[in-house]
Amino acid sequence: MSKKIKKSPLAPETFPSLPNIKGIRLSAVHSGIRYKDKLDLSLITMDEKTNVACVLTKSSTPSAPVLWCKKIKNFGKARALIVNSGNANAHTGKKGYKTVKDTVDHLSKYLDCKKYEVYVCSTGVIGEFLKTDIITSSIPKLIEQKSSSWKEVAESICTTDTFIKGAKANYKIDDIAYKIVGIAKGSGMIFPKMGTMLAFIFTDFPLSSNILNIVLKDAVEKSFNSITVDGDTSTSDTCLLFSSNKKSLNKPIKSLGDKRLKLFRKSLNKVLQSLAQQIVCDGEGASKFITINVNSAKSYKIAKKIALSVANSSLVKTAIAGEDPNWGRIIMAIGKSGESIRQESISISINKAQITYKGALINNY
Repeated sequence: MSKKIKKSPLAPETFPSLPNIKGIRLSAVHSGIRYKDKLDLSLITMDEKTNVACVLTKSSTPSAPVLWCKKIKNFGKARALIVNSGNANAHTGKKGYKTVKDTVDHLSKYLDCKKYEVYVCSTGVIGEFLKTDIITSSIPKLIEQKSSSWKEVAESICTTDTFIKGAKANYKIDDIAYKIVGIAKGSGMIFPKMGTMLAFIFTDFPLSSNILNIVLKDAVEKSFNSITVDGDTSTSDTCLLFSSNKKSLNKPIKSLGDKRLKLFRKSLNKVLQSLAQQIVCDGEGASKFITINVNSAKSYKIAKKIALSVANSSLVKTAIAGEDPNWGRIIMAIGKSGESIRQESISISINKAQITYKGALINNY
């Protein structure tokens, strides 16, 4: 039996009711990779003409599945996503990469699709070899099933997570209703760079892979790349955005300047930010959820660097955990950010309570 993990005190009360998206089919099974009583392998298949964008870890020790995704991502097409939990297939050398290739070979033959249309993700223990036959022998069952729920797929990708994570958005463009659905996993190694733990986003809004890549990178920067728990970057960080292209627009979107794209981006940001916040709330040992706002910086990049300097400070974290308003540690963390800062311009507030104003402690603090 797998070890029971105490649910995070910051967990949402329920998993959201996520709608089906035409052209997307879900299946999840127990294969026995590591756990005896948990779904641990999922397959999401898509109809032809599905476009995809991906953002991957910048770790210099990426997993075998990440190496495969890097190889095929520029094709921008997808027919399948297969994901296992319990084994990261990372630091497994040529043998680990062969497992990925064998999985792709089997799945592409079953689905009669191109190998570059098959995406693979793994999450779990680093350094252990993933047995190919466990995956390939489960493929027929996965393909036959195709009736699992988003909740079951979200469960199948979890490892040390204490709750499953999902989010959605509904919107109308040209009087046509569209959907975005997202699921994610992650509770450790939460300081991504150009990616996040595992996050999979699906929409029926029709967009080319080129535009999908641009909007995804921007959305990731404002969500998954703006969170931190432990300061560690995973070997397996992957975020994928799929467009089933099952609905059409009155006129196709061909440029980023198209005004109709604005609402889609707003909805995408909403979904990714919700998933990112859920991941923080499930941080290993987390008891607090903190948002850091930096105002009046010269650029978003500078503001983010300062915010992350504060967020990643061990002394700031211990002060927050101990509920000690030691604001001096915040000043310290701002100062070590590496950015040029005028002290007389610094004002600090905690939970709307003013602490310092224009470089000095306020009166009667």
